[in-house]
Amino acid sequence: MTQTADQVVIGAGIAGASTAFFAATAGLKVVVVERSLPAAGASGRTAGYIRCHYANPHEAYFAYESWKIHMNWTEIVGGDNGYRQIGFLFVVPPALMPPLEQNIEILTGMGVNTLLLDAKGLKELQPFMETGDVGGAAYEPESGYADPSDCIGSLLAGVKNRRGRVILEAGPVHILTTQSRIAGVKAGTEEISAPNVVIAAGVGACDLAAQVGLDLPVFPMPIGAGLLHRSAALGSPMCVIDHAVEQWYRGEIGDLMLIGAGYEDSIGFKGEPFHGKAEFTPPTLEELVEAATALIRRIPDLEDAMPGRTWVGLDSRTPDGHALAGPIPSVQGLYVLTGGNGKGFKFGPSMGRALAQTVIHGRFEDSPLAPFSLDRFEMGRTIRGEHEYQWGSFA
Repeated sequence: MTQTADQVVIGAGIAGASTAFFAATAGLKVVVVERSLPAAGASGRTAGYIRCHYANPHEAYFAYESWKIHMNWTEIVGGDNGYRQIGFLFVVPPALMPPLEQNIEILTGMGVNTLLLDAKGLKELQPFMETGDVGGAAYEPESGYADPSDCIGSLLAGVKNRRGRVILEAGPVHILTTQSRIAGVKAGTEEISAPNVVIAAGVGACDLAAQVGLDLPVFPMPIGAGLLHRSAALGSPMCVIDHAVEQWYRGEIGDLMLIGAGYEDSIGFKGEPFHGKAEFTPPTLEELVEAATALIRRIPDLEDAMPGRTWVGLDSRTPDGHALAGPIPSVQGLYVLTGGNGKGFKFGPSMGRALAQTVIHGRFEDSPLAPFSLDRFEMGRTIRGEHEYQWGSFA
């Protein structure tokens, strides 16, 4: 059976759900098609950081815009996003203090509530940390983390409340074209006729783009994580990115602590996509213990921590570590939003809103998404700040 829509969004992760929600809010009739279930990919396995500290202005803009959406989620989206305002810390060794200070100044000028801490100030804020190797930290007291299932669930509910439709467990999706123009999509027995289609399927975007002859530079990026049980009485860490120990970690509810494990080389501290594994399997118990052991120099009480479960999320990575967004010039009416690179959950709401506005109004060249265009590689345009920490890093 054929139905019609103004826009079809392929993918029900944070990028797809956000794009669909803001398009529906603007009055478009939207259909979301997901081959599995909402948040079944990288979005459902994210640590959920909501923070603003980035070293280039384009990502900092979208991080801050998403932060504002999360802070006003009930009014803008409705429902719950599970936001926990536990604070965020970006910790650096002494050698990275100059770019840290410059980036804090830039972010403050944008309106971000961020403060510079020295090692002593960090110790006062998180007394269980050892800070002898720390140069300083950027502190965002109003940042924290959100629940991906709550976020995506409320975004999709908003689509359905605005005469939209969400098709789940659709199986493989096929993009339909007519003379280099989008005609719609086919998913199982469903055929949807639409003039606009957005590919927001994470690493699956590569295969979808190949259907229209486009070689999308996106490849798998595994992000491993695990839980540790430690004494809650000792205090819980904020959301932390720690360049001094090359690790990310945050507190969870109760005595739990969440840390990265198993795929450290691929998450961006060194800006390399290599993970050294043939299969994307959850970190082993030994890998979780190894990651925790490396973190003992920062949080000594982890020596007595007990390991919990582990998991791996398969995100999408691009050659330069930044998102791909905007129209696909070779097929009129086809758009893409992919390349999470370990940070897509933060950018999803604001990038999705910007892409929805592009679909409706055009003028992509005037959009804040323009730097993330697909042609930036062949045109030699780089996304880079004046005070980078590491080229290609997820910071």
